[in-house]
Amino acid sequence: MLEKNCLLTGATSGIGQAAAIALAKEGYRLFLVARNPTRASATEKLIRLKSKSAEVHWLMGDLASLDDVRNIAVNFLSFDCKLDLLFLNAGVTYNARTCSQDGYEIMFAVNHLSHFMLTHLLMDKLVEGNHDTRIVITSSGAYRFVSGLNIDDLNAEQNYNSIKAYGHSKLANILFTHSLDERLHSAVTTKRISVNCFHPGFVGTNLGTQTPLGKTIMRLIKPFSRSSAKGADTGLFLALEESIENSGGYYFNRKKKQLPSYANDSEAAKALWEQSCRLASLTPID
Repeated sequence: MLEKNCLLTGATSGIGQAAAIALAKEGYRLFLVARNPTRASATEKLIRLKSKSAEVHWLMGDLASLDDVRNIAVNFLSFDCKLDLLFLNAGVTYNARTCSQDGYEIMFAVNHLSHFMLTHLLMDKLVEGNHDTRIVITSSGAYRFVSGLNIDDLNAEQNYNSIKAYGHSKLANILFTHSLDERLHSAVTTKRISVNCFHPGFVGTNLGTQTPLGKTIMRLIKPFSRSSAKGADTGLFLALEESIENSGGYYFNRKKKQLPSYANDSEAAKALWEQSCRLASLTPID
């Protein structure tokens, strides 16, 4: 098997950790993004329990900082290797409105903007060569918490509601998937490249445990949740299944799902792309 490389965010718990373990078994060389060295070390031990010869590299940084996102990209590029799989999985939830280091609402910053920026900075690696490339984005059915993208309040400054702010960030994942797919397929003709997002179902992870209320809710509903491995399954399907031909889709339980019109809004997706470039101080990719 030819060496394949995967960059995965949110690798030290939950869906990301389960995905890392599975991808190591498939022979991927792993570039894992983490902010906590202790959790990174524990995760690597779990990976090596299942795959003793796994090659694991840690890209340390906090996705709540755009400077750290830049450093993560620079560190990966220093390896001068191809990128076969970009798995954008990291996510946070907060109850009270909280801002990132750059002053952006934290869920929008981590769940969408950091991944948008990282993808942008790795674009040359994603499109180069003639090998198949896949981009997988962990979204959520929580996009239903909102009825459309509020392009005028991406920073959730008006009438803040934590549930809606989280849903807004997950809708942004879906709209980003659409825009990225459109741009890649208009620009790349020499290779097959796919970008899809997925809903993992309700997974009993560390997501949402940053507040006492979140910890209480998670403890109550965890018995009814699916495992991290089950939550990662559709993402791994999109990453590994050879028969995947579609791109730009939203999946759940390995099936492509229909979305309401506001989650397929090309104008909203375009506006989000342009605003994200501005917020991250990036030159737009046409």
